[in-house]
Amino acid sequence: MSSADVLLNIATAARLFHASDGTGFADLIIDGHRETWPLRSKRFQAWLRQQYYERTWDAPNPAALNAALNALEAQAQFDGPQRKVSLRLAEHDGLIYLDLADEFWRCVEIGANGWRIAEDPPVRFRRSAGMQPLPLPVRGGSIEALAPFVNLATDNDFVLVVAWLLGALRAGGPYPLLAMAGEQGSAKTVLSKAFAGGDRSQRRAGAGPAAR
Repeated sequence: MSSADVLLNIATAARLFHASDGTGFADLIIDGHRETWPLRSKRFQAWLRQQYYERTWDAPNPAALNAALNALEAQAQFDGPQRKVSLRLAEHDGLIYLDLADEFWRCVEIGANGWRIAEDPPVRFRRSAGMQPLPLPVRGGSIEALAPFVNLATDNDFVLVVAWLLGALRAGGPYPLLAMAGEQGSAKTVLSKAFAGGDRSQRRAGAGPAAR
């Protein structure tokens, strides 16, 4: 059996599929949880090398690895199903899924009746370089705890900001815009920096509250 054949045999443990643009992905079960990686990603190739080494006490040569990846991409594109792969946020059957980006690949499932930690969600996420994990949510909190950190003139302005934040927690638009107005020194910059910490907030700045 050639090195490429050994790699292909190893890859039967992965569930292959493709995204709408044809990119091949693999679902892997790692330490009891599901991970999703592009076939050409360093992570998936590292998994193949590790499994190959554990079976042969050797490393696959680059040509064999490339040949196996080409065959796996064809399988993913022509035999595998098409799935949507999301970054950080996804929606499915009226529920919102927020990727915690932790080592266990957990996410928060959010719906009209509340939220829960989902360890095997029906959606697929991809991980971008430098993506940081989010803290686990804790029950019993209140959105009012945010108020001391935002310098807003009225309670109505706080309601607008909360509505904007909820609108940003969607996997697809349309999105509200956050338009801040106020005199010099009214902490507009502080407020904008507070909401620009994520990879989505800076692109969706909405609703129109005025700073004090």
